[in-house]
Amino acid sequence: MMKAGFFISGTDTDVGKSVVTLGLALAFEKAGYKTGVFKPLQSGAYWENGGLKAPDLEFVRRFSKTIECRYSYLLEGECSPALAADLASAEISMEKIKADFADMQRTCDIVLAEGAGGLLCPVDFAQKYTMADVAAALNLPCLLVGRPNLGTINHCLMTDRIAKDFGLDVKALIINKYTEDTKDTAMRHVLAELAVYTDTPLIAVPCFEALTAESLIAVFEHKINGMIG
Repeated sequence: MMKAGFFISGTDTDVGKSVVTLGLALAFEKAGYKTGVFKPLQSGAYWENGGLKAPDLEFVRRFSKTIECRYSYLLEGECSPALAADLASAEISMEKIKADFADMQRTCDIVLAEGAGGLLCPVDFAQKYTMADVAAALNLPCLLVGRPNLGTINHCLMTDRIAKDFGLDVKALIINKYTEDTKDTAMRHVLAELAVYTDTPLIAVPCFEALTAESLIAVFEHKINGMIG
């Protein structure tokens, strides 16, 4: 079975990258693929039972005990990875990130690498790396997640343009928490507006009344068709 992977980024923080990553991981796993979720840099880590926990990976583990989870850098502080690393006097190595990802690829059919914040989120002050540099180093096609409401057109198009300026292969813009039957004019027309300005494929993901493995799989198993060869 061929190896595949995606880098999942967003137009901002808190747009739903972790939910999209989880939904895709569960759907790929149900389809029979050994799936992994890789967090190159996790800031916002917290202490629990004497150990430092990665919140985004703990979120995955709540829904699946069989999806492989790994990080390269686990950092405290709810801030950019660059600032968290600077405050902890930690050095960021792109070679370590690439090596950790390669290790996951050896044991998984599909690895979903989830970024932090948006593509220009700072990763390393000294080398001026951003999250886009991480995506480029991993040589992964990108999925970009955005919100559905007023203001998202600008954010989505800027992120799409930045990704392409970095030479990234953008496979889709995923509009999260999209509701077609809404009185919100901006949300109702967001897909049509985006389609005027970008040829990047658009995928709508609805709001979830209850976030369960079953509800996520029901939505995302229809989204993964054609994503991998």
